[in-house]
Amino acid sequence: MQCKFHDTLHYSSPANGGRGIVRTGMLIPESVELFVCPFACGRHGAISAVKQNLKDRLSYLYVNQADIINGYDDLIIPAVAELLDTLKKRPKVILIFVSCLDDLIGTDHEALREKLEMTYPDITFRSCHMNPISKGTKLPPAISIQNNTFSLINVTQERDFGINSLGNLIPVKEESELYIFLESLGYEKLRHISHYETFETYQDMGKSFANLVITPVARQAAEQLKQKHGMIYSFVPVSYRLEKIENDYMRMAEELKLPHINWKGVDLVSFKERAEESIEEARKKVGKTPIIVDASATKCPFGLARALVEYGFYVIRIQTPECISIDRDDCEWIAENYPEIEIVESLHHKSVLRDNQIPESIAIGVDGAYLAGSKYVVDLFDDEGMFGYYGIRCLMNMLEHAKEKEIDLEKMIHEYGLVV
Repeated sequence: MQCKFHDTLHYSSPANGGRGIVRTGMLIPESVELFVCPFACGRHGAISAVKQNLKDRLSYLYVNQADIINGYDDLIIPAVAELLDTLKKRPKVILIFVSCLDDLIGTDHEALREKLEMTYPDITFRSCHMNPISKGTKLPPAISIQNNTFSLINVTQERDFGINSLGNLIPVKEESELYIFLESLGYEKLRHISHYETFETYQDMGKSFANLVITPVARQAAEQLKQKHGMIYSFVPVSYRLEKIENDYMRMAEELKLPHINWKGVDLVSFKERAEESIEEARKKVGKTPIIVDASATKCPFGLARALVEYGFYVIRIQTPECISIDRDDCEWIAENYPEIEIVESLHHKSVLRDNQIPESIAIGVDGAYLAGSKYVVDLFDDEGMFGYYGIRCLMNMLEHAKEKEIDLEKMIHEYGLVV
């Protein structure tokens, strides 16, 4: 096994669910989105929005070849006027998305935004890019939407000892020991964008002293908030390894120090012990059932696979489109110590052949289940709600229950709808 991936024709699995940049942008309270793109670019998102009951917040301005040649800047302002006339409630934020071809045209988005905000001073506008061609750059869509989202937080002189959770699309589950740990540091609340129903109350995130970044896509946004608001931050991606979790908590304590707190530590031993017990129980129940780790379930599939093999589980495959930088060490560790584990590049054009079925396996991630034909699935996307020792307990519980019942994969994929 080698930590090497191929740049080739891409295959897109029908099991590629979860939350894309459209739903990420919709986390902004009282916001709507206007896509400016050709028909073909909008078809997928439009159908997805209908299937997921999001069509009231998503509109399209379709451009033709003549518009592309001549430039479509002048079409956007009238389109916004038409959009506002049709909406039942006036939004506080409008995200204007453009597609890949705009990178080649070079629309002056800053000038466009200034005109729009002069015309509609009660609305804030942001230009967003749905441009998969930028995926290999420092500003792919998943990162730029985070930057746009948190750029909407205004500077305030009113500050408190709150801390924001950035990047994770749903809050960390309240049962996690993370909340107890942050309280021991002196933080009074953990804020998340989903807690706010209005754009006005969303501004409360600007009061926070610090940011906690638990997914890589929000690191740039955290740095920008540091420059703009003076917020310190700690980048602590979700991990399922006991040793790393313990080290991460100690690092958080160092990086998130509050000036008025003399931190003397907090006892997390009982949480670690409960995690260890859950690992033992799941290992007994799962036994030698083959396990597939899929990147749709976790940001760091190699890190999760390493944790599982260290705990004694039988991992046979890791499915992922790439190896991100924070997962590189674990990829190399697996390559050296478990070279028999198969690596499937989920975007590789040969993945469509599906000629390596493992029906008796447990797939952690729906996309992995689809390609392997797995009967058993751990239904998890992007580490949602997971963190720390409690995250391990949740995962182990899901592994146990996955083995109890075969899933109807076609039904599950249909219920997810398309990623949007």
